[in-house]
Amino acid sequence: MAYLRNTWYVAGWSNEIGEGLFSRTILGESIVFFRDKEKNGQIIAARNLCPHRFAPLDRGHLIDGTLECAYHGLRFNTQGKCVFNPDGDGRVPAGTKLTIFPVVERWKAAWIWMGDPSKADASLIPDYPFLDTPEWHPVRGLLKVRANYRYITDNLLDIAHVRMVHTTSGIYCESLSKGKTELIREPNGAIWANRLGVNGAPPPLFAVMWQAAGFGELPTHMDHWADARWDAPSLILNHVGITVTGQPREAGLEAKNTHFLTPETETTTHYFWTNCRAFALDDTHLDQAILSGTEHLFVDEDEPMLHAVQAAMGDRDFWAMKPALLQADIGPVAARRALDKLIADEQREAPIPTKASMTEAAVT
Repeated sequence: MAYLRNTWYVAGWSNEIGEGLFSRTILGESIVFFRDKEKNGQIIAARNLCPHRFAPLDRGHLIDGTLECAYHGLRFNTQGKCVFNPDGDGRVPAGTKLTIFPVVERWKAAWIWMGDPSKADASLIPDYPFLDTPEWHPVRGLLKVRANYRYITDNLLDIAHVRMVHTTSGIYCESLSKGKTELIREPNGAIWANRLGVNGAPPPLFAVMWQAAGFGELPTHMDHWADARWDAPSLILNHVGITVTGQPREAGLEAKNTHFLTPETETTTHYFWTNCRAFALDDTHLDQAILSGTEHLFVDEDEPMLHAVQAAMGDRDFWAMKPALLQADIGPVAARRALDKLIADEQREAPIPTKASMTEAAVT
């Protein structure tokens, strides 16, 4: 399967990467992470493979700012250069170097660039300012989903499945289900799939947040919106809220949620999620309710269905299956086609390796 490589993926939440070695498989490749103490804890990401005998480097140690392989003791600096060989005369074979990937910390997450390092531009990371401001309080999590990341993107942009799949999590809203999805394209390539439910019973889950925000009992007639923005390759921003029917959105409450999907393999995905609110900032009980509720929603309801879809599809191509399309699919279809084009354009622009160039790369 082809991935978009000249783009940013979330490698982990910033607090996952501490003083020791940390590894995670991304786009089918194991990457080892550590922090450079001499550069204020800057995150270093390298291919998790010693170029000598291909031992996984996450079994090694950090020694005086270098990464030591646990197999034969070769040490590599933060630029990936081998700077120490404890064996024999200490000679380091030419070209003994690790592949280093660009990493940027932003929005409390570590973002990795898996493509051409010369094209890594931090300004391409979308804006999520509410993830790093005292006015908004985030609840964060990480889930492992046994499905291709594209199926999860489809799911997050699709309102139609909520009626059937989310029967116990309290997020179903009849008026929203009857609404029509509006598609909006931004000049930068982002795609919005927005839906509004008017003058109906709000989702039961909002009762807890409505009371926590100090509004009292949840009214029976409300407007409910669910707006979703997709950014390539697999980043979803949700604005989800309710207000009394006839009142502006600002008079109600809204949660800003993010869903960062990073392919682990072709059939598994790292799912980094946040639920952010601008009320009840210090309510730890609400934090726990959101955490447990969100994990139930995804782990017990979404994930089993997504895994079943993955198992049924296997390695078959989505478009080759000629899927039936509903009105709610307008967002998922637009995102799929946009990503297809980005990947095709990238592969067309990338130089095709020749046998000679591959041989030269192997010996240098």
